[in-house]
Amino acid sequence: MTSGMLSWNTPLYIIAITQILTFSYSIMNQAANPTPTLRFGLEIELLLGPRKKGPSHSSWKSLAKDLSKRLAKAGIPNHVNDSNDKSAHNYREWSITQEVTIPSQPGKNLWGIELVSPVLSPLSTNFSPTLAIIFSLLHTHYTVFPSPHCSTHVHLSQSYPSPFTPFDLASLAKSCLYFEASLDRLFPSSRGEGYWCQSNRLNPALAGLILGECMSVIDGAYQDGDGVVEAMNLFPKESAYARAHGWKKDRVRGKVYKWDFTGMLSAPVNKGERQPRGTIEFRQPPGSVVAAEAEGYVILALAFTVGALAYGSSLRVETVGDSEHGGSMEELWALLVAGGSVLGWDSLGEVEGFFARVV
Repeated sequence: MTSGMLSWNTPLYIIAITQILTFSYSIMNQAANPTPTLRFGLEIELLLGPRKKGPSHSSWKSLAKDLSKRLAKAGIPNHVNDSNDKSAHNYREWSITQEVTIPSQPGKNLWGIELVSPVLSPLSTNFSPTLAIIFSLLHTHYTVFPSPHCSTHVHLSQSYPSPFTPFDLASLAKSCLYFEASLDRLFPSSRGEGYWCQSNRLNPALAGLILGECMSVIDGAYQDGDGVVEAMNLFPKESAYARAHGWKKDRVRGKVYKWDFTGMLSAPVNKGERQPRGTIEFRQPPGSVVAAEAEGYVILALAFTVGALAYGSSLRVETVGDSEHGGSMEELWALLVAGGSVLGWDSLGEVEGFFARVV
């Protein structure tokens, strides 16, 4: 997915070299278990309108059909998913859905859409060129409006040797909490302030706890994958949404948090056996208006996940202590480099640019 070489001589790398080696050893030390086979999907939210001298569209459906035809002509298989159906067949190619969280402006022919990728492998060789074609097409035929309502979401799943285990979920959850402050620095500050991208530590299971106590809550829940989901994505019954829907107690609702684990809630199948049924969603990245940025968010999410699956198990109340700072930028960089190395990448691509802007 990525190309070019990492900047091994940068001050950031020199500071983090010991941690990189430690993380790499920790990950490789899991050799008794096969390397996880991750899969990902990308959702790109956009506010599109007509170009000054181009055709305008009086409805979302008209715009979606026009975009679909242009994508197909460019060699990108796709379809319009009018009903936002989540069935597996809709993830075999790119799809176009209406994004209801982006306020459309019919009077100006501005429409909120979401481009949804097929399920892909981190080693996919056509992902980068496909993204480049998509964004080139968008900027050629439409006006792409930056909007604070737009987001770029990365969905993560694991297919081999098995779906994410409760232990995996706990390791990832603890890493998400431990590195939250450093991850925040890679994004606009507004991304942590919106309704649809709240800190997971604001949920009732973790609210008011220091970081070490949060680790203990996750450790106490990991025997049951659903327990980890609740610890990360509980939503308060006092909220306006809960009152409007008649909730009498806190319930799981993940799509308002930076990390949505609710796709991992188990469902009964095959004679009462239970297994995870969906994905983990990284919701923090803002809307993307260029291909390299969108790809960078995917690289970030995948490298972080691989690193976190190994490193998260070491995050306990004893190791975190009373610190509220969590993992430093150097630790985060080390984790990403180690994760990317396991995935076979020789570069972190645009992620290096994310760090360059803040370090």
